[in-house]
Amino acid sequence: MPNTFTRILAGFAILFTTGCAGSYTPIRPSTLTSYSSVSSPDSPVEFSYQYSALSIHGHNKKYIKKERKRGYQTVAVRIKNNTGNELNFSRDLELFFGDRPTVSVPALQAATDMKQGVWIYLLYTPLAATLGGTTNPSTGVTTGGTIFPWGLGVAAGNMLGASAANKNMRMEFVTNDLTNKTIRPGETVHGIISLREMNVAPLHLVLRNSTAVTRPTNTMPAQTTSPAQALPASGGQK
Repeated sequence: MPNTFTRILAGFAILFTTGCAGSYTPIRPSTLTSYSSVSSPDSPVEFSYQYSALSIHGHNKKYIKKERKRGYQTVAVRIKNNTGNELNFSRDLELFFGDRPTVSVPALQAATDMKQGVWIYLLYTPLAATLGGTTNPSTGVTTGGTIFPWGLGVAAGNMLGASAANKNMRMEFVTNDLTNKTIRPGETVHGIISLREMNVAPLHLVLRNSTAVTRPTNTMPAQTTSPAQALPASGGQK
């Protein structure tokens, strides 16, 4: 009995310290409607953003905890190119955090820094239960019965779940990475940027090339009228 009780206590201790694997709920920046716009529609580049992107849908607790621990701010952004030229996000645009420029962390690195642990769930593997058998009341030793290693199943399930969630986060971050992203004239793009910032501050985007001009709107061409055809001089009637 003491051995069984000890195993139960160990199981609860592991559950308390590691918990279960968390799933990943996608941000889907192109579907968000809560962006904060910081530019007018007639500016060369329209820029909108949303902090706390990981918690927008009310999930991702494991990743939010890692985000805070690692000193990240995950931001969903929307950018529209109103100029007449193609813009490269890394080359032509500069992101400001408050009054100072900042650079987003590459998507793959950010996803690696904020991933949840996988191998930690191996701590479940020693846990087992004895089904049946006879327990000596004086010694507490159980003889006979069948050992059921339930810890192996719990460990495997959590490791698979954590690994799949990490993969889903990494894929979304990489898919929405704006590094060297080309934005065509009139195009609107969405993305996810990861900033190594402990606090939040207003964000704004600045064109590095001040010669870029706003893309002209399409106007109807002016209609021209054909010159009136001269009438032939009328001769006198006989």
